[in-house]
Amino acid sequence: MFVALKSFSQEKRKIEADKKSSKVEYAMKHPLHAWEAVSKESKSIIVFNDKSQKIEAVAVIIPIKSFDSGNSNRDSHAIEVLEALKFPNVTFSASSIQESGSDLLVKGNLSFHGVTKPLELKVQQAISKTNLKITGDFAVNMTDFNIEPPGLMGLKTEEKIALKFVMVFNL
Repeated sequence: MFVALKSFSQEKRKIEADKKSSKVEYAMKHPLHAWEAVSKESKSIIVFNDKSQKIEAVAVIIPIKSFDSGNSNRDSHAIEVLEALKFPNVTFSASSIQESGSDLLVKGNLSFHGVTKPLELKVQQAISKTNLKITGDFAVNMTDFNIEPPGLMGLKTEEKIALKFVMVFNL
């Protein structure tokens, strides 16, 4: 029985994404301009099965304050609008992962601004001997998470926040 447990523990392992190679970006639009911001501070962890070479679980935490748009006033306003002192993180936790070649269908829950909603992501994976790279994109509407779209000069931004991510896990 000890041998069976030992081989099971060696078969699956938790791997944290390499922060130097991983990032999450968001893009927003206002009638007068559009912008993007990047976070390289997300904490993404997978449970990886070495035997099957498959991801079995995913959890992601992104600090709101870690996004950098290159404009400190805009970033400060985003922190204020998103109430980052009250809701400091965006989180995602997968409940199921279905694989079809290099495509994954990941279902789980996204928690943002104190609201948790189901989310289904279609992502791509590229696996080599040294790493596993996961890429994808999706959009959320601010009002679905009880966030009032911010405004500038009497005009509000679009409700949609477009997100892209690249997560690299060293195997």
